[in-house]
Amino acid sequence: MNSKAKQVSLWERIKKQKLLLLMTVPGLVLTFIFKYIPMYGVLIAFKDYNPLKGILGSDWIGFSEFTKFISSPNFGILLANTLKLSIYGLLLGFLPPIILAIMLNQLLSEKVKKRIQLILYAPNFISVVVIVGMIFLFFSVGGPINNFLSMFGMKADFLTNPDFFRPL
Repeated sequence: MNSKAKQVSLWERIKKQKLLLLMTVPGLVLTFIFKYIPMYGVLIAFKDYNPLKGILGSDWIGFSEFTKFISSPNFGILLANTLKLSIYGLLLGFLPPIILAIMLNQLLSEKVKKRIQLILYAPNFISVVVIVGMIFLFFSVGGPINNFLSMFGMKADFLTNPDFFRPL
């Protein structure tokens, strides 16, 4: 065998793999349509947008709105709330599923494991409207959760007390 590998030009490799490259075209077109074309709309943040003039015809204002927002007295509160909500989302969306997956993996009974999985995945297939209705029913003043708490002398108005919600 020859110690020198035969040098194949780029065009020869493209010709050889043209069907494979042709299969990538739909993905590239869709990526361009749904990822790159919408970036054009980012310009609106730097313009005094007027729908009649369009994005390119509107007056350029640069960073003035950003500086106004950052210098506002509520910026610190808004930033802190955003960071808190992000950390809550990360902690509640990352750690519990991993812990739950490990716990489910340790179950010996396949029957129990499948039932728990069904109960945990069922909310993903229920309409958001139905879930909000269920939350409203369960957490309302006359709902089962407040009825249970009232047996112990406690009462919590979950839906109207702002202490139970993190405002944006």
